[in-house]
Amino acid sequence: MIINQFDEKELETLLELFTVSMPRDRFTKELLIENVSDDMSENPELCLSAYEDDKMVGFAMGVIRHRDEEDMGYIKFICTHPDHRREGIAKELYSIIENGFEQKGIKKIRLVESYPNYYMAGIDPFYTEAVAFFERLGYVKIGDAANLICDLESQNFDTSKEEKKAKEAGIEIRRAAASDFDEMIKWADNNFKAWRFEIGNTFKNDPITLHIAILNGEIIASSAHESNNHGLGWFGPVGTTEAARGKGVGGILLKRCLSDMKESGYREAIIPWVANIPFYMHYINSKVNRVFWRYQKTL
Repeated sequence: MIINQFDEKELETLLELFTVSMPRDRFTKELLIENVSDDMSENPELCLSAYEDDKMVGFAMGVIRHRDEEDMGYIKFICTHPDHRREGIAKELYSIIENGFEQKGIKKIRLVESYPNYYMAGIDPFYTEAVAFFERLGYVKIGDAANLICDLESQNFDTSKEEKKAKEAGIEIRRAAASDFDEMIKWADNNFKAWRFEIGNTFKNDPITLHIAILNGEIIASSAHESNNHGLGWFGPVGTTEAARGKGVGGILLKRCLSDMKESGYREAIIPWVANIPFYMHYINSKVNRVFWRYQKTL
């Protein structure tokens, strides 16, 4: 087996490997550019491909995120071709990445949930081989996460009545404009720091895929879509400053985003890594469609 540092020229081959290795997930070349090519520049030596007889049989990617508390290592992706499992390929790839983390002073490693640029919020237990693999390596489960799904075709997301009431209360609801960028990033840093990257991404889309609420000249809430994993139909993030909660603003912004997505041709919206399931049940009758197990290892 030959292990190399991954090269962007291998994207088409990697797409084939991901497709056969993770049947519950959907990948495109554009998604791999977003999740792999665009996220490996800081530590390219932690992005590895494995070959046997000129066939890609394994892939693993480690990334480091600089958190306020400490730098955290993440195994963003790891997979082996189904025809080549139980040959030690994943273990060898993993060992190289873990050693790389240790050399960089990383003390903790988590799996897959490498926000802000991430594909899943943990390990889907359907991939039972992955659960067994990481638990044998000493990973400990630290929680669960869920994705919800919303049927866009069967619902009406008109918010004209709600927006009229909001306007009477002095709240302006609108799509963000390019001139809002600096203020939105400042707002994110002050209120939802983890969302800075995703909110920034919405300004790259045309039209901008961010809706905001303003009261007394101050941003009090925002809601986004197409901020991560473009083309999959991801909604979020959505948030309201604590002092402005309870006014129904979050629900209005949520529906405006889903209306955008419906008009763009999406039949469903994926709401990833949900913290407040009742909120989405109340406004859009969304359902849990995937569950993820979150793991961590201390080195």
